[in-house]
Amino acid sequence: MKMISKYGCFRLLAVLIAGVLGSHVAIGAPMDGAQLLARRAQLQAELQEQSFGEPLVLRSQDDGKRLEGEVYAELGQPMERIRSMLGSGESVCGMLFLHLNVRSCLSEQTSEGLVLHMAAGPKQGATPATTYRMDYRMVVEATKADYLRVSLKAQRGPLGTYDYRIVFEAAPVDAKRSFLRVGYAYGYGSLAKMAYGLYLTTVGRTKIGFTVLGRGADGAPQYIQGERGSMERNVVRNYLALQAYTSVPTGSIQVQTEARLRTWFALTERHAAQLHEMDLAQYLEIKHEDLKDMAAAARLR
Repeated sequence: MKMISKYGCFRLLAVLIAGVLGSHVAIGAPMDGAQLLARRAQLQAELQEQSFGEPLVLRSQDDGKRLEGEVYAELGQPMERIRSMLGSGESVCGMLFLHLNVRSCLSEQTSEGLVLHMAAGPKQGATPATTYRMDYRMVVEATKADYLRVSLKAQRGPLGTYDYRIVFEAAPVDAKRSFLRVGYAYGYGSLAKMAYGLYLTTVGRTKIGFTVLGRGADGAPQYIQGERGSMERNVVRNYLALQAYTSVPTGSIQVQTEARLRTWFALTERHAAQLHEMDLAQYLEIKHEDLKDMAAAARLR
């Protein structure tokens, strides 16, 4: 069998690591506010445990054909602020851009609806040859006083990956708090599995997720690794991006963008064992260059 190239492997990993996308439950039929809050009640013990340092519960699975993850979390932001942000393609792009592997995201209203043009690439030294572009159709599936659901869908990705989906759902807990579900999922085949297996034997071999599988002889937790570990890291990064974006409601565009970048980085550093990749100065330098490139691309459209 012909060996997969290092470049081909990276093209897959640029998307998998960039992670911008729910479980079968998350991408199923929309619920309503009462049903989402009923889920909050079911998870109350885990939410109060605050194993993440905040009321957050993570679920993930890999059935051999599809990777799925979802975060349930209680966020100290009013429902209307979340609705305003998730109802705008520009804002959703701004939120997704906070992820260190998302190199650009531009929204466009087309004849087929709102589309987010996203490019994912390596944390450093991204070039057109090492960047993978995907278009996500964004749909506000439900918007009521007590419930919001927004989905992003892309039919296919690199190396045979397919059916990429992001889902955001929210319901108000009270005037100042909201309960959220953030879902991420995609399907994959044998070629993608081979590429990811190569990654896990090289640069990805020490990376861990959040699920504790057991304890070592010294009592230290043993965390999940592999594809599910990657899924967990990315769905948490996506939730933290939403948290960072909504935490900065005022100021000029430049001031807000800078504050959101710094906030996202600080939030991820609270989970450094799983999410640390570089220092703040490196992250800001890369993002500032990406912003310049995005502004130039927008002027040419």
